[in-house]
Amino acid sequence: MRAGDDPVVIWGQPAAHFCLGQHQSMAAELIADVAVPVIRRPLGGGGVWLDRNQVCLVLVAPRDFFPTRTQAWYAHVLAPMLQVYAEMGWHAELVGQDVWLNGKKLAGTGAATIGAAGLVGTSFLLKFPVSEFTQLIAVPSAGFRAWLDEALQASLTTWSDYADVPELPWLSLIYRRAAAGIFEWRWEQACLRDDERGARESYRDELIPEDDRQAKLIPYGIKINARSYLTEREFDGTWVRILTYGQTIVRIACSVAPALPEQALLEVIPSTDALIEILNQFVIAEDARLLAQQILLTAYFAEE
Repeated sequence: MRAGDDPVVIWGQPAAHFCLGQHQSMAAELIADVAVPVIRRPLGGGGVWLDRNQVCLVLVAPRDFFPTRTQAWYAHVLAPMLQVYAEMGWHAELVGQDVWLNGKKLAGTGAATIGAAGLVGTSFLLKFPVSEFTQLIAVPSAGFRAWLDEALQASLTTWSDYADVPELPWLSLIYRRAAAGIFEWRWEQACLRDDERGARESYRDELIPEDDRQAKLIPYGIKINARSYLTEREFDGTWVRILTYGQTIVRIACSVAPALPEQALLEVIPSTDALIEILNQFVIAEDARLLAQQILLTAYFAEE
């Protein structure tokens, strides 16, 4: 693709599969017997679940189509999607590089450059089968998986939470109308040619083979969204499980203090001394200091 070429939007509903980032290990991130195909892409980021409950779209265009700053690409490219939601009467907004609605994540995005072209990918999330996703994730305990289910249910939303799932031709029409108005496009629809179908398989040459790494992308856990992380870590026969939001510990459980309320640290600035002050109410002083240190070693906080 060269400067001045027309942008291309690739649109469709994928077969179910799991896509890992280039720095992720299948052995560390997923269960041993995954029932769906797993692809490791030659780009960064975390694991992504894709299936026919999503309408995926990837906009590919010459670099001169995009703003100079890469971070500004998202607002530029996602403007038609946000207009589709606005026409549905929903106040969706861009939070970082993701689309949120009523305090929950509605769509994730990713961006990359390929030669002289840039691309941004996202999807209309029609439904999200949380349990199907979480059953594929390698977890340290059943309790962790239960918390993961609950955290995703609480932090994600989909089209079907607000309206009936639309027919694909209708959604395509509404999106194309929005993009035509914003970008002054005239649409031409086409399927991939035989040579293009063959060329798309060349991505396999860029895939990074699996190795014996056991490190997770998020140490001891998983990213829920850009603001929230769930982690669990063992310490010589004991364990600590933590859900964070921003710089706050919103939920905690630990084996050495079973009476500790799950929201006990919600109002606490996560420092050793502040944690000890709360933990002293539930364990002896010596254990409180050790547990405070373990909590800080386990928790993963979003960047400020």
